[in-house]
Amino acid sequence: MTKWKTLTTQYLEKNNWIALRKESCITQTGKKIDEYYVMEIQDVSCVIAITKEKEEQNKKEKKVVLVKEYKHGVQHEILQLPCGYIDKGEEPFAAAKRELQEETGYTSKKWTPLGKFAGSPGRLTHYYHFFLAEECEKTSEPKLDELETLSVFEYSWKDAEEQLKKQNTDLVTPLGLALAKKVLEN
Repeated sequence: MTKWKTLTTQYLEKNNWIALRKESCITQTGKKIDEYYVMEIQDVSCVIAITKEKEEQNKKEKKVVLVKEYKHGVQHEILQLPCGYIDKGEEPFAAAKRELQEETGYTSKKWTPLGKFAGSPGRLTHYYHFFLAEECEKTSEPKLDELETLSVFEYSWKDAEEQLKKQNTDLVTPLGLALAKKVLEN
């Protein structure tokens, strides 16, 4: 399959956060589209963080680390995986390690890449890169940037799945848990 032919590109907005472009294109079937809008956004690294086994109430259990953060786009607090934008020139894995420590204070020495997926490939240019971090330990306090206010939670796997059904979340978090569960079961 061939790509669409781009006839013109006009940037309507371009800043440190996004670039919004309007293009005139011709599709593979020859249909001309005068106004097709695409938003360029940085890629995102997401971490499915699993703690070291801890003893609680006379049983040993690993926990899933999730964060709850206000997201202005939907104007709600969202329960989600620790995630963040990949800085220019930064590798996805380095961003995953950085975001886990910055948002939660946890670190890990056991990492598994789980793949990358386009979030909304018809209109957005970015990918989500998923990483499983096992045997996580809290080694510092979170180091949030000026726009972040979040809370960190540890849930059993079952409780994490239940909380995601009850609370506002995104599409990324259930996908990340499903990817990690498949790896952890093997």
